[in-house]
Amino acid sequence: MNQSTLPPQACIWQLALGFANTAVLHALVKTGVIEQLREQARSLAELARVCKLDADVLYRTLRFASAIDVVTQDGDSYALTDTGRLLLKDVPGSLYMGMLLIGSKPWQGAWNNLAHALATGEDAFKPAMGADFFEFLDQHPEYGTPYNRWMTISTTIAARAIVDAYDFTPYRSVCDIGGGQGILLKTILTANPHLRGVLYDQDSVVKNHVLAEVAQRVEIQTGSFFERVPAADVLMMKSVLHDWNDEKCQVILRHCREVMQPASRLLIIDMVIASPADPIGAFYDLHMQALLGARERTEDEFLRLLNATGMKLNRIIPTSSPMKIIEASL
Repeated sequence: MNQSTLPPQACIWQLALGFANTAVLHALVKTGVIEQLREQARSLAELARVCKLDADVLYRTLRFASAIDVVTQDGDSYALTDTGRLLLKDVPGSLYMGMLLIGSKPWQGAWNNLAHALATGEDAFKPAMGADFFEFLDQHPEYGTPYNRWMTISTTIAARAIVDAYDFTPYRSVCDIGGGQGILLKTILTANPHLRGVLYDQDSVVKNHVLAEVAQRVEIQTGSFFERVPAADVLMMKSVLHDWNDEKCQVILRHCREVMQPASRLLIIDMVIASPADPIGAFYDLHMQALLGARERTEDEFLRLLNATGMKLNRIIPTSSPMKIIEASL
C-alpha cells in the first residue's frame, strides 16, 4: 500500500518510522548478512551461524527486510531482491559503502540533532560529535577511511557521466579545483588526449593522486581555493560549492573570476534542486546542512551566486548521474 492510499495517521507513522529502514539495512550490511546472500539463497540457521547472530532477532530483522523488498523469503530460505543486491560490495551501482556511513553514529548523530540547525542555522554535526565534520573524520579513521572510499566510488561514477555530457574539444587546458586524488581529471584527460590538466587541492590530498598514467599532461599544484586558484581554459569544481555557505562560495568564485578570460568557462558540478524539489535532492540539501552548515542549490540560487561575483550562468547541462554541470563565464 502506498502513502496516497493510507489513512493520514498511518501515513505519518510510515514517514516517522523511516529510521527503522536505515537501521535494518545498516545492521544487515554491517553484520555481513547481505554479503552471505551474494551467490545463493541461505537458511536462517546458516546465516545466524556464519554471521554469529541471534537467530530469533535475525529472523525478525529479515522479516522486516522482506517487507521493504530487500530480501525474499521462501520457507526457511532467504535471498536478495534486485534492490537488495545494490547493498553488495563491488557491484555496479553499489550502495554498500554509503549504507555503512549513513547508518553509523556520526551521520545519525548529526541528523538526530537537526533541531539545532533549525534553531540556529548552524551545522548539526559539531554540537553532536564534538568536532567539525572533516576534522572528526581526520581524528577517526574508522569513519574517515570508508568516507574517502565512498567519495572515490561516487566520483568514479560521476566522472564518466560528466565526460559523456560535456564537450571539451574547444579547450586546451582544464583545472580541477578541489580535485582530490584526480579521478575526475584523469577521466577527462583520458577521453580528451589534446587537453592538459592541473590538479589543485591541499598537499595532504594530492599526494595520493591517481594521475601517473597521464603525468606528462598534468601539473599538480597545492593550495587553498580560499586564497587563489590556478588559471586554465576550463575551471572545474565538483562537489565543492555545496560544502560552503554563500559567503564562502563567493570568495571561491571571485578567485575563479580573477584568472578567467572572456573565452574561459567555469564548470560547477553539483546537484541542482528542482522546483518542486524531489525527495533525493531535498534530502541531500538538508544532509549538507546537518553535516556542514552548507546546502545544495536551485538554479536561481546558483544564478544569484554567479551574478554576485561578476559572472553569468550560460546553461545547465544534465548528466546521467544526479550531478548537473552549471556552465558559467564572464
